[in-house]
Amino acid sequence: MPNINLLLALLCLNLIAQITAWFWQKKYQHADIVDIVWAGMIVVNGLILFFLATGDWFYRFVVLVIPVAWYFRLFWHLISRYDLSKEDGRYAHLRSYWKENTQLKFLFFFVGQGLIISLFSFPASVLANHQGAIGVAQLAALLIITVSYIGVWLSDRQLHQFKRNAASSGKVCDHGLWKYSRHPNYFFEWTHWFAYPLLLIGSELVWLMIVFPFIMLLFLLKLTGIPFNEQQNLRSKGEAYRQYQERTNKFFIGPPQS
Repeated sequence: MPNINLLLALLCLNLIAQITAWFWQKKYQHADIVDIVWAGMIVVNGLILFFLATGDWFYRFVVLVIPVAWYFRLFWHLISRYDLSKEDGRYAHLRSYWKENTQLKFLFFFVGQGLIISLFSFPASVLANHQGAIGVAQLAALLIITVSYIGVWLSDRQLHQFKRNAASSGKVCDHGLWKYSRHPNYFFEWTHWFAYPLLLIGSELVWLMIVFPFIMLLFLLKLTGIPFNEQQNLRSKGEAYRQYQERTNKFFIGPPQS
């Protein structure tokens, strides 16, 4: 069972980190820091859970894979593209949209991200303290993690290479995995959450782990993921992105529409 006192301490740490990030945002008028701190604190949470874990070595090792290695890749990706002279279009739009009490609204947004860090770190706390045999389900979970990691890495790499090409300005990335989904990186981010219930078969909290892929899907489709991204792409790419929407699946990988 997870250590409740440790989880509460991590929650406080996550909120402090994001409130500190909010002060950074307020000083530099640049909100991209929220994503960097979000990914980085999931890594920190994972490392703390790993070192204080009481579970079997296999399950503790998996914590070093997810969330530590998984979100360190995202953390490094965000750091590598961080540009203090240019705020992400999503946050620049919010800054202009929130005409009144802008900083207060950003504060609530940053605090909300601190809560989400703890929410998404909870499965790792269960995993780190799990004791059980290694069977077919656990091996299937490792396969899901591997395929998902390759999918996320390849998606981000293809998009990064596309954006580096000056001729791509104003155009839509529709090659590679982006031909089969408008958000393949989000899709493979989602699929890796199915590893947790497989890894934790036999745990009394496995029923809760089954819920997490659906929580993640809700966040991606309706809350913090795809809606903001789609709106920004429509603002920046206009008709080209509308045509891309018509022929390409929104989330799930599949053949393009004719």
